[in-house]
Amino acid sequence: MNGTSKAQAVETEIKFLLPDGAHTALETHTLLRLAETQPPRQEITTYYDTPEQAFRGAGAALRVREAGGRYVQTLKLRQGKNAFSRGEWEWDLANSQPDLSRLSDTPLANLVGSTVQPVFCAEVSRTVRYLRAHGGVVEIVTDLGWLQAGEHAEPIREVELELKEGDATALFAAANSLQMALDLVLGAESKSERGWRLATGSSPEALHEKAPSISPDASGSSAFQDLTSALLASLVGNQPAASTGSAEGVHRMRIAVRRLRTALTLFRPHLAQEAEVQFTEALRRLGRILGEARDWDVFCSETLMEAGKQGVPDPLLQALRKPAEAERQAAHARLREEFGQPDLTRLVLGLSAWAGDASALVGPEHAGRLSEPVADVAPELLEHLRRKVSKRGRRIRHRSEEELHDLRKALKRLRYALEFLASLLKKRRLKAYLHSCKELQEDLGTINDAAMAEILARRLGETDPGVQPAVAALESWAEARRTVALGHLHPAWREFKDAPRPRFARKTIMVELTTSTE
Repeated sequence: MNGTSKAQAVETEIKFLLPDGAHTALETHTLLRLAETQPPRQEITTYYDTPEQAFRGAGAALRVREAGGRYVQTLKLRQGKNAFSRGEWEWDLANSQPDLSRLSDTPLANLVGSTVQPVFCAEVSRTVRYLRAHGGVVEIVTDLGWLQAGEHAEPIREVELELKEGDATALFAAANSLQMALDLVLGAESKSERGWRLATGSSPEALHEKAPSISPDASGSSAFQDLTSALLASLVGNQPAASTGSAEGVHRMRIAVRRLRTALTLFRPHLAQEAEVQFTEALRRLGRILGEARDWDVFCSETLMEAGKQGVPDPLLQALRKPAEAERQAAHARLREEFGQPDLTRLVLGLSAWAGDASALVGPEHAGRLSEPVADVAPELLEHLRRKVSKRGRRIRHRSEEELHDLRKALKRLRYALEFLASLLKKRRLKAYLHSCKELQEDLGTINDAAMAEILARRLGETDPGVQPAVAALESWAEARRTVALGHLHPAWREFKDAPRPRFARKTIMVELTTSTE
C-alpha cells in the first residue's frame, strides 16, 4: 500500500450554509481575521459506490479528493449519536483510483474487493483557517463551488468548523460567534447526501430513530448529554425530509422535539433553571410549528380516508380535500420559512453546548448531584413523572377534553422516560408496563384526534361556508369515535393503574417506584 493512513477518528464538525452575499461579511468577521489563513486551493472530490449502492445503504460515503497533486481517500460513516460527529478514516493514495483494501480495519471490511464506480463529484475553491482560542484549535473551512452529478448541478456555499484540538467548548464558541453575527443556518445535509439527491432525483428520506437508551454506568450529566446529543441528531437529520414536505420527516422531527422536552423534564430537578426554561420554551415553539403541519398531514392522509371507510359519503369528503390540502401546503410553507430562520440553529447549538458543559448544566443548589451515577438519581426522577400521570388521571370519567389532553402528554413523557432508562429497569416488568401505557395512550389519542378533526373541519367551514354539510358529517363521525374511546378509557386507566410498576436493578439493590397513597 502507498502513502500514510489515519486510523479511525471521530470528526466533530459544524457546517453552516452561506446565503448570497454572506461570503464577504464572513471574510471580514473578527474571528476569521484572527485566524491563521492558508492560500485558497482548488479541490476536486469524487464520490464512489458499488452498483448496488452498498456504501449509501450503510450510511457511509467513500470519496477520493485531489488537491495540488495529492490524493486522499476518505471513508465517512454516520454514527447517529451526535448531530455534529461522524466516524472518519483517511488514507493517502498514489493516484485517483480508490483502494478498497484500506477498508479492512473499518466497519465496512466486508466491502473489500467490491467494484466501485464514480457517482458524483464536488469541485470547490477551499480556504482553510486555523483558530486557536478557548484552549483548542478549530479549523474553519470555506467552500465555494459546485456539486455535479451527470447533467445536474447545484452550488456549494458553505463554511465548516471542525475541532482539531481541545474540547468542544472551543468549537461551539467559534460557531456561535459566526452564527450570531451573520444569522447563519445549519447545513443539515452532507455533500454526499446532496450528491445522491442530484444523482437519483430522489427526495431526502426520513430517519427512523428509536428512543435512545442511556448507559447504566453513566453519570447523571453524561446520561443527559448522551440523550440530548442523540435526539438533536434525529431532529437535525430529519430536517431535510421535512423541508421537502415529507409527512414522515415532520413526524420524526416532532417526536425528537417531544423526546427532548421529556429529557429536560426528567432531569429538571437538577438542571440550571434559567437555561432549562429557555430551551424548553424554544422546543415548545418549534413543536407548535411542526404540530400545525403534522395536524394537516394527518387530516389529509389519515382522517379523511378513515372517515370514508367508516361510512362518510365520498362526495362530502371530496368537498373537504382540496381546501384541506391548501391548508396543508400553507402549513408546510410556514415550516420551510422557519427552517430558513436562525432560531432552530441557535437551539441546536445552544442545547448541544449546554448539555456538554457539566459546570453550566446543573443549578447551584444541586451542584454535584448529576455527577453521581444515573442509577442513583433515576428512581426519584422517574417517580416525579409517574406522579404527574397519576394526578392527572384521577376521576378520569369526569375529566374535560383539555384535561385528558394534558394526561395524554404526561403519559407520553412517562413512556419516553421509561424508554430512556430501559437499561436500568427489569425487562419483563418494563415490557408489561409499557404495554399498559400504550393501551391507555391509544384511547387518549383517539379522543384527541377526534377533537382535532373537528377543529380543522370547522376552520375549513369558516373559510368556505359551502362545505358546511361536509363539516357536519365529519363532526358526527368524530363524535362517534370519541364516544367509543371514552367508553374504553376507564378500563384502560384501571389496567394501567393496576399494572406492576417497573423495578430498577442496581447490582444487589432492587428499587421499585414508590406506592405511596395517591
